[in-house]
Amino acid sequence: MKKKNSFLLIVYVISFITTWLCFIFWSDKNEFDLEFSEKTTTLATIFNIGTDEVVEELYDGRKTIVHNVNYVEYFYSVNGKKYKYGSKYYGENYSISDKIKIEYLENNPAISKIKGQNEYSFNYFIRNLIPVSIISLIIMFCFFGILDFFPKLKILDNLYDKQ
Repeated sequence: MKKKNSFLLIVYVISFITTWLCFIFWSDKNEFDLEFSEKTTTLATIFNIGTDEVVEELYDGRKTIVHNVNYVEYFYSVNGKKYKYGSKYYGENYSISDKIKIEYLENNPAISKIKGQNEYSFNYFIRNLIPVSIISLIIMFCFFGILDFFPKLKILDNLYDKQ
């Protein structure tokens, strides 16, 4: 039983680490970089303002929530090169051609955000701990499901026999 638990723990830890790496480097790379990399502040000029209507269906379509997401697109210059970027915003009334303060990554000026926006009460790792844990469990169960298709390997049988 001890060997089986150790094997389960090793498989879970490997899937947990793999899932974190996927989250950081593939799905949320810009958000991760904006939170942990060095940033510099500059002024940007707004060239587009818009609103997207988001419709959420809850409880198999029995309840629908409709809300608007405001976004702003702006351009800015860094070392003589122009960049365009957009982001969601909350609570501000912007107009086209307004000057706003933004933060951009020193090592990649093409990625930026409005200064003061997206300030979270928890850091990146705490915010994503539950989804990463759930995905890691799913990966672990899929791994064992795949092992069941290869009975000649007898990995799981060997773990049960040596108890």
